[in-house]
Amino acid sequence: MQIFKFGGASVKDASGVKNLAEIVSAFGSEKVVVVVSAMGKTTNKLEELVKQAHSKGSYNDTLNELKEYHRQIANELLGELPDRYLQFEQSLEECLSDLFSYEPMLAYDRVVPHGELMSTAIVEAFLSKTMNSAWFDARKVIRTDQYFTEANVDWVVTEKQVINDLKPLAEKHIVVTQGFIGSDVEGNSTTLGREGSDYTGAILAYCLNADGFTVWKDVPGILNADPRILEGTEQYEKLSYREVTEMTYYGAQVIHPKTLKPIAQKSIPLIVRSFLDKSLPGTTIATDNTKKMIPCFVFKGNQLLVTAQVKDHSFMDEKKLGLILQVLDLLNIKINLMQNSALTFSFCIDNKEFKSKRINELLNRDFILSYDSPLNLATIKNYSPDSFNKLPWNRSVIMEQKTTNTYQVLYR
Repeated sequence: MQIFKFGGASVKDASGVKNLAEIVSAFGSEKVVVVVSAMGKTTNKLEELVKQAHSKGSYNDTLNELKEYHRQIANELLGELPDRYLQFEQSLEECLSDLFSYEPMLAYDRVVPHGELMSTAIVEAFLSKTMNSAWFDARKVIRTDQYFTEANVDWVVTEKQVINDLKPLAEKHIVVTQGFIGSDVEGNSTTLGREGSDYTGAILAYCLNADGFTVWKDVPGILNADPRILEGTEQYEKLSYREVTEMTYYGAQVIHPKTLKPIAQKSIPLIVRSFLDKSLPGTTIATDNTKKMIPCFVFKGNQLLVTAQVKDHSFMDEKKLGLILQVLDLLNIKINLMQNSALTFSFCIDNKEFKSKRINELLNRDFILSYDSPLNLATIKNYSPDSFNKLPWNRSVIMEQKTTNTYQVLYR
């Protein structure tokens, strides 16, 4: 059995959906589960809707724009609007109507999953014209906790439900399901973090003991830097699970950070391939790679530096550090870079306003907090002497760290 994941860029228009169908049909002799993201930039548009509706603002223009985008694709592919799509369109409208009454992160997870639901409704309806396909709601099998917006998977329940509910369907049909989403024990929709469709594919690959997991992207494979930022990028032919895990930890966007662990546990190969040129072999991620690695460059924008200073002028000891780390763990916030001194502890995180507000609420009793943003974070993994020359020359350095094989700099 093969797991295929297609991101938003691959289904951003009707021609993209047709291309997806061609790729899937080429594997017609194999059992395939197709994990699909929201179309194009739909998730961004849904996030706008969440802000507008949650603050009781006007959101009709944004909603109509989103509906028209999907309807145009559906009409071009099918000549009509699938009933399942219309059901999710109605569900979205109902969620928005009383969104202001929900806590912000729960409000987010009530609305944003509709991108994947609407997308897969259209994609599966198109596939069903030429092949034996079936639509499946990932929320029925991906069980999570209630860390809304970045939910954690309950592996025991999820694996049982995948085997009982999804596997029998996948034995007989090409299954189309959603990435990025799940549900909690109360039936609330949850999301697995931005770009979480890769993770969904890995979860299903693990639970189904898949032969392989392929992520179809708009790049020929995994590159050592974002070509939009650095010129002269190089492609990796093969990488180890460990190497890619470290790359994603530092913020590389090629694969969702949680993707590698489940497939590595069962030695399921992951291939990153181009949906633009299906003849290219891509990059294979499998067992350890002993070759000397070329430098990998990772750039993250919109970073926030938080500096906590002890109020009573005592040392920033292990107990106080533990208090700060407990709060970050509670809020499910990952530290991208950190540094401490006698009286302060500074940590760099992704700049998300609603989470920084919660940090302030939970820590301002014991610490004086200061903030610096927006900043940029650059990481060079497996750096070489000449790799530093590729960093922006006109940067104003805020913080930097260097180990035997990794260099990080936070700059303005």
